[in-house]
Amino acid sequence: MGFFSRLGNKLADGASNASRLGQKALGTIHRVGNKIASQGSKIVSGVERIPILGQVLSPATGIVRSGIGLVKNVADLAGSGRDLIADADDIVRRGSNALSTGNVEEATNVLRRGKNLVGTSKNTLERAKEVQRDAVKIAQRSM
Repeated sequence: MGFFSRLGNKLADGASNASRLGQKALGTIHRVGNKIASQGSKIVSGVERIPILGQVLSPATGIVRSGIGLVKNVADLAGSGRDLIADADDIVRRGSNALSTGNVEEATNVLRRGKNLVGTSKNTLERAKEVQRDAVKIAQRSM
């Protein structure tokens, strides 16, 4: 095994470790964000059901509901990011196997999956930009 082969393996191992760490972090954000959104929604619904207090706090609960929706969107984006990282890691692993075995059909499938992943990544990025715009609107509305 040559120098460049060992270097490539070390880089691949490092990328795989970073990928696992990213998946774990985004998975945690996804899980905690969904819990926060769920519990927050229950609390706001409870406050809105109180006859007089619900009417008095109606403007505030509207802003809080918007914030809860934003948290839910961020959590969903984190889940999508986690899935994208997992897919990219799988593509790299399969591509490496296809190159080492010389399997042209598998390499073609890996390239096809990679192109699909790029499209999915672009869609996720557009959703993230929409969430950012929504966050700015909510912040301006609450001031």
